[in-house]
Amino acid sequence: MMLKKKSKVAVLVGCYNHENYIVPCLQSILEQSYENIVIYVADDCSNDSSAQVILKFADRYKQRFPINIRINESNLGVSENYNSLVQMALQDKKVKYIIPFAGDDLMLKDKVTLQVDALSQNDKVFLCYSNMQWFDNSTGKKILNHFNFLFKPSLSIEEIIAEAIIPTPTLCIRREAFDIVQFNNSFRYINDYLLAVEVALLGGVTYIPKVLVKYRKHGASIMDTTLFLEERVDAAKHIIQHYGYKNAANCFANTVKFDYLIKSLNEDEWFTTMRRFIKLLPTFFSSQKWFFRLLKFLFLTIRKKK
Repeated sequence: MMLKKKSKVAVLVGCYNHENYIVPCLQSILEQSYENIVIYVADDCSNDSSAQVILKFADRYKQRFPINIRINESNLGVSENYNSLVQMALQDKKVKYIIPFAGDDLMLKDKVTLQVDALSQNDKVFLCYSNMQWFDNSTGKKILNHFNFLFKPSLSIEEIIAEAIIPTPTLCIRREAFDIVQFNNSFRYINDYLLAVEVALLGGVTYIPKVLVKYRKHGASIMDTTLFLEERVDAAKHIIQHYGYKNAANCFANTVKFDYLIKSLNEDEWFTTMRRFIKLLPTFFSSQKWFFRLLKFLFLTIRKKK
C-alpha cells in the first residue's frame, strides 16, 4: 500500500542584518523531522553581509534542499517583505501550510511535524501556536519559557487580543488564511501580532504545550521604542473598527501604560514612576499577565535600588 505524501509546508524566512544568525536559523529548518518543506528567504536590503551568507548557504545545500531566495534592492519593511514571501509561496498550489519565521530565531526539530498534525486534525482551525524559549543572544543561555507557572496559553479570542497571548515566532498557518488576510503594511512593528489576531478570528486557534521555537533576545529591542508603544494603540483602534472586541482591544492598548512605567523607571524618573504605578495599581490584579507585569516591575525596582 502506498503511503500518502505529507502536505507541503512553506517556511518564509525574513532577514534583515542577520549575518551572524541566518545560518543557524536555516540549519534548524533543514534539520526538521518533517519531510515535505520548501524554504523561501527574503533579505530586505541588509546593511551587513546577510545576502552573501544566504547565497553561500543555499549553494552548499542546493542538491539536497533547494532554497528560494529573494534579495531586495531596497528596504521594503517587515510587512511588505513577508507579504512578498507569502506571494511566492502561494504560487505553489501544493503548499498547504505557511510558517513565517525570523532569520535570527531557531526551530526545534519537531516544530513542523507537530503543528501540521495539530492543524490536520481540525479543519476549522486556521492557526497553530506553541510554547517557546527565550534565550540570551550574548550568552546563548535560556532566559525563560514564554508560557510558565505565571503566564498561561489560551484559545480565547478575547485573551489573544487583550494579552497578546500568541508568541508570533511559533506561528503555523493554514494556506487559505492568506487568501483573506496578510501582513498589514500600516504597522511597522506590530504587524505580526495583528496577523495572528486576524487569522485567529477566521476560525480559532490550537495550541501545542511544547517548546518548539527558541527566540533570540537581543540587547536592544524594538519593543523599547516609543513608536512601538504608540503603534499598539493604533492596532487596538484597528481591531475595534474592523472586528469589534472593544474591551479586549482597549486592554491591549493599556499595556502601553506599563511600558511607559518601565521607561520612566529606567530613566530614574522616580516621581513619574510612582505616579504611573499608582494609576496602574488596580490593573495589576486584573489578570495573570498583569500580575506578572507587577512582579517584573518590583524586580526591576529592587535591582535599581541595589
